[in-house]
Amino acid sequence: MDMNQETVAFGGRLWWVDLTCGTISVDPFSYRPELRFVELPSGSTLTHIAEDRDDFMREVAKYRRIGVSEGRMRYVETSLHDPFLLSSYVLDEEGSSWTLENEVELKQVLADGGHEWKEKTRPPQIAVLDPTNANVVYITVGEQEHVVAVDIYQEKVIGSSPLQNRYQSLLPCVLPPSLGSSQIPTAGNKGDMQAIDALVSCGRHYNG
Repeated sequence: MDMNQETVAFGGRLWWVDLTCGTISVDPFSYRPELRFVELPSGSTLTHIAEDRDDFMREVAKYRRIGVSEGRMRYVETSLHDPFLLSSYVLDEEGSSWTLENEVELKQVLADGGHEWKEKTRPPQIAVLDPTNANVVYITVGEQEHVVAVDIYQEKVIGSSPLQNRYQSLLPCVLPPSLGSSQIPTAGNKGDMQAIDALVSCGRHYNG
């Protein structure tokens, strides 16, 4: 296995993710750590790996994501071809298999929300899962120009924000409510503070 996304903490275990095949998890505090492997949903395992493995693994990670939302482990993937089918799965209570929850055609949803996919541009990419709302997935569109919040249950765009700089990855977090009305202390300059304030404002926009 080659890890190609961040490690996930869930259910008292750490989960290392290979988005071509599945996850390995372990209880880091156990006196006798036991490794457990959970394969990706049926049909999602990739057995053919391109010759340039590193580039291939990075590319796969743009269209798949495992994370925790509403207290459950979830896996989301999008197809690379029109109409860009987005599929969302949830891990069962035993932590052994996945169940399909929702599917939506991103091309139509994004077009209805004002982010029409253009020919010869990248397919929509998965940025991150909303940690508090399992129906919401954040998608980047164009050449990573905007991040768009898509409600896959209602099949509609519920928010968006431009990306000022191309990002390497986005990480979900749940911030204390007090951060919504106050600045974050920093030892940086004024420009750094403005950037942090903008990030907090961006989070308020998505949630509201």
